[in-house]
Amino acid sequence: MNGTRLKNAIVAMHLALAVAASPAVHAAGVPVGEVPTPYLPSTQVAVEEMLRLADVRASDVVVDLGSGDGRIPITAATQFGARGFGVDIDAKLVEEANENARKAGVADRVHFVQRDVFETDIREASVVTLYLLTGLVNRLKPKLMKELRPGTRIVAHDFGFKDWTPDRSATISKNYYLYIVPAHVGGQWRLEATLADTLYSYDVDIQQDHQKIRGGARSGGGVGFLPLFEPHLEGDRIRFVLVDEGHAHHFEGRVRGSVMEGKLRTGIGRGQLERSWRAERVLPARE
Repeated sequence: MNGTRLKNAIVAMHLALAVAASPAVHAAGVPVGEVPTPYLPSTQVAVEEMLRLADVRASDVVVDLGSGDGRIPITAATQFGARGFGVDIDAKLVEEANENARKAGVADRVHFVQRDVFETDIREASVVTLYLLTGLVNRLKPKLMKELRPGTRIVAHDFGFKDWTPDRSATISKNYYLYIVPAHVGGQWRLEATLADTLYSYDVDIQQDHQKIRGGARSGGGVGFLPLFEPHLEGDRIRFVLVDEGHAHHFEGRVRGSVMEGKLRTGIGRGQLERSWRAERVLPARE
């Protein structure tokens, strides 16, 4: 990532031969036979577009995995007031990055360490940036999904995840992919809401593939199957529509572990009704 890596077929071929001939494991935790990520600094255009796509703010903690000379976290600090850190396996690059942070006057907000990305604690991050080869990006995915909070933004430069559709993407000289870590909503939920003094109760079943969700519900009386219309999940924010008794009920809310809650709106204009709703997970998603 900002450490900035680029795929070069000729370099990769020679590196693969060299690694295959050696019994050692690469310092970044790359297994024998897997090509290490060569270093090439990101352009300033790439840095700016990655931070733009991530919508970085002063409250963010930006973590750059493969940070090279440090320009992504440093730019996040100088231009947005964000905090953060970077990790790289190259000690000289880490030293250079810390010196660059000092020269930019942001050494109190960002720092860089020599470390294996797989052994790095990233739970504090609200933005993670990656410029790594596709093999390493995909090996990192389980760690990212396990440790990052719902709503955390991941921006990958050129090499995205093979089985995760980006929430957004941009092509400006290079390709950039934004992934927003989704909350876990798959499974069966019991949802209740009171609307116009009537208690509505639904058994909701949600199937999930990353941020893509689908499913349906049955009313408390068990009459008929109601599909979830316009289901949408972004981070910990969820919305969907149920059509019941001739009315469209618009649910919007947030996910907190095994609880979802928010506002329910039915009708339009002066006739619109708004109430609170709450759902608790009763069964996890089937693997």
